[in-house]
Amino acid sequence: MARWKLINPHYLITTDHTKWEYSETDRVSGRPVRKQFEVPRYLDPRDPSDWTTRWGNKDNQEGEIIVCFPGKGDKGDVEFLGDPTPEMIPVDDEAKSISATFTDQWRYKPDLEVGTYSQSLVDQFQSQMAEAESKPASVQVEGLADLVAAMSAQTKAVTELLSAQSHRRV
Repeated sequence: MARWKLINPHYLITTDHTKWEYSETDRVSGRPVRKQFEVPRYLDPRDPSDWTTRWGNKDNQEGEIIVCFPGKGDKGDVEFLGDPTPEMIPVDDEAKSISATFTDQWRYKPDLEVGTYSQSLVDQFQSQMAEAESKPASVQVEGLADLVAAMSAQTKAVTELLSAQSHRRV
């Protein structure tokens, strides 16, 4: 088995081949034209219609979404293609070992109770950017001191020439 519990909404490519249909009417022939596209399925743990496991009574029901690799789960689990995400909690040992192989990619461990993994990444990047902006930039360019010295010497020479030229006119 390789099963995970979703803790936040996900768009997953599933084996049930979720499709979206686009239709329009051909202007020349007047016939409808339909095109179907395979799209990821949206699974939201807060939506009871997406739950794969339910418990409680009719008026006070709770549930969860369990996803798995094709052929690796229980009946009713949503089979998905691709890699697991940090917002999937491993349910069994095989899923734990598979998730462990992604620790380098998931090096940043967010506080998932505060928000989603993607929002925590945005927050992390913003704090890194603010830290970088607060430090003074110290860029060392090779030969910059020589260039500044040459420019100041040139400016001084031009000033002397203009000064000498203005004294001649008087």
